[in-house]
Amino acid sequence: MGITPKERFLMAAKGEKANQAERDAGAKNLQNWLAENPSRGNLKHGAYSHSIRHRYGDKRYREGRQLDLIMKGLRKDFGDNGGIPMAAEILLDSIKSKIVVILQIGKYVDRQIELIDQKTGELLPCLGRNFTSYTESLRRDLEALTAMTSKKPSRVPSIQDIISKGEE
Repeated sequence: MGITPKERFLMAAKGEKANQAERDAGAKNLQNWLAENPSRGNLKHGAYSHSIRHRYGDKRYREGRQLDLIMKGLRKDFGDNGGIPMAAEILLDSIKSKIVVILQIGKYVDRQIELIDQKTGELLPCLGRNFTSYTESLRRDLEALTAMTSKKPSRVPSIQDIISKGEE
């Protein structure tokens, strides 16, 4: 009797490598894909795959509704008049793509049995540099966006104005 899918999942979660039969099956699947796509196409995976982009772009899916709610909240910070500056629009697009990646990493981590490798004591690789760099970049973008939305005084008071107020 072969390995069940649940056993394969547990082995993969522990970092065990695929056996020769599984490697051969993967190579065969790749060859079948190459036969169907002679131009070699654009084999995308992860956050850039068609299925991920579709789920986050379609509000019928939970991921699409979640992303739409986040983006509507950010746009609402500019007010409902629709006068969002172009720099803010570019930042919002950048923020959107980073949020998708961070949500995907979170979804992957939720499926894992352990977050720390028992052999090495290290965090999962995706939680190391990738997650940290994306969240830090998102934080900087949100900081810049917040600076654009903050209300600035129409006229900066002069030193004379400050002194005259202090004398009154």
